[in-house]
Amino acid sequence: MLFRLASTIDLTAEALRQVEQSLPELAQQGHWQERYRRLMQLAKQLPVIPEEHRPTSALIDGCESRAWLMHYHDGATDKHYFLFESDARIVKALLAVLLCQINGMSTEELKSTKLEQCLQRLHLTQHLSQSRARGLTAVIQRLKKIQSS
Repeated sequence: MLFRLASTIDLTAEALRQVEQSLPELAQQGHWQERYRRLMQLAKQLPVIPEEHRPTSALIDGCESRAWLMHYHDGATDKHYFLFESDARIVKALLAVLLCQINGMSTEELKSTKLEQCLQRLHLTQHLSQSRARGLTAVIQRLKKIQSS
């Protein structure tokens, strides 16, 4: 079980690196609908987190769709890693855009990151429905708890 979890973390970390490499291209998309279309394509490429790695405690309250956010801190390296899943592809893509910018950070780096700015750079949040925006706010609040712990 632990080996499968480690490989899931590695697969997710690699997928997040690919998303991060796509951010400049995504930012240059002219229209917000083009950015969302590209996000949906990116979400298709993300690994699916198996059910056994989606504990109930990781469910994000306030999301329109079901979304899970799992956090793992490697005490030996002081690096923070995230696993995430959602029933909605756009939510999964937005989580990837947010998490690709903080996955693998040290505690000090994580604490100094302004999470809201991670999405604002791409001008994505103003086109979300009210319920999606509430869900994204819930994710950011969960990440802020991790930052402060």
